[in-house]
Amino acid sequence: MNYLQFAYRNILRHRRRSFVTIMTVCLGFVALGVLGGFLNNIFSRLKGQAVVAERFGHLTFAKKGFYQNGKLEPEKYLWNAKELETLLAVVRQNIDVELATPRLRMFGVTSNGKASTIFVTEAIVPEDDQKLIKTNVDGRSGIEGMVTFGARNRDNSSVIVGSELASMLKIKKGQNVTLLTSTKDGVANAVDVKISGDYNTGNPATNDKFILSDFSLAQNLYDTDGAERVIVTLKNPENIEIVKAQLIEELADAGLQVEAKTWDELSPSYKKVTTLFGIIFRVLTIIISVIVLLTVLNTMQMVVSERTKEIGTMRAIGMLRGQVIKLFCVEGLIMGVLGCLLAIPILFAIAGLLQVMGISFVPPVASVAVPLVMMFKIKNLLLVFALFSVVAIVSSFLVSRKIAAQQIVDSLSRG
Repeated sequence: MNYLQFAYRNILRHRRRSFVTIMTVCLGFVALGVLGGFLNNIFSRLKGQAVVAERFGHLTFAKKGFYQNGKLEPEKYLWNAKELETLLAVVRQNIDVELATPRLRMFGVTSNGKASTIFVTEAIVPEDDQKLIKTNVDGRSGIEGMVTFGARNRDNSSVIVGSELASMLKIKKGQNVTLLTSTKDGVANAVDVKISGDYNTGNPATNDKFILSDFSLAQNLYDTDGAERVIVTLKNPENIEIVKAQLIEELADAGLQVEAKTWDELSPSYKKVTTLFGIIFRVLTIIISVIVLLTVLNTMQMVVSERTKEIGTMRAIGMLRGQVIKLFCVEGLIMGVLGCLLAIPILFAIAGLLQVMGISFVPPVASVAVPLVMMFKIKNLLLVFALFSVVAIVSSFLVSRKIAAQQIVDSLSRG
């Protein structure tokens, strides 16, 4: 018996009800696809914010205990020049490593001569930072508005400041400010620096206090020849946990006790936002799936009721109960699959329309607008496809098993 052909003909016999069921599945798929596309885009932007804009890279290595006690005793958790050289050599020889660069972070007070405010500076090696800001994140290379120092003909006494900080102190490109901080030994130290530019960090928590400085300038200001962290980017970020374990083992063999954190562990907002939106998405998925299930259930209930005599006849000529149930499950599956297939081009049409319209929005915990676009992941679309197909089969099974269990005489005698 050709179940597909038989089921397809039965669907055509009840075009109106079949159409309603198919469109319900289609709209449910589109709803989840649009929501999932928006969330994928938000998550990807937050990932880019952490990896590139906040300059966490994919992995950050520091001395063991740094993240627990580094703020209280920073001098104990600095790599000296020899340790830093060894660490960079070991990390850079790993074939999965794209970039390894040293970092220093300092806190203090900055002044324009009339007003003062706190600042936090991230000291970078300009040549390395040129590569970091072009890191590919989910197919996007670089983030709009990101700036860094030129790799050549640079002045290591120049800094780049957050746009809100520049606005607060009323400082512009070419003007000078004073940075006051303490060395690793707790001695006050100050330096005059020139503003070479400003930019929006993308995070309101840092945009009013962030200063990007040259690594050599920070070393002089902090009175050290080493660094506190090493930032690493990978050729294939999917292997981050494997590479992390490998590097920790290799560094231990080289006599360096380190701890490593991934970009999402260091990002203050990524996990909170993804967890919140993940819960919302799962709840909506359940609600929409239940709606689809009830719609298919209702359609199949009416179809089965109208075909009671037909079912009795099929049973009378030798069709088994399981075969009757299978026939209706195949009908439900076909309607589920057709609804999903119809939804896919609609989803891409919506995505294309949004791309053309150029709508933008400010995502959670960000301070700059980004394009309102959808990012689809084949794996997620296949999961929704499978979910709705299963829902259609389950609905058909629940309805058909009861009528298929009736006595043949009872089925044939129903008017």
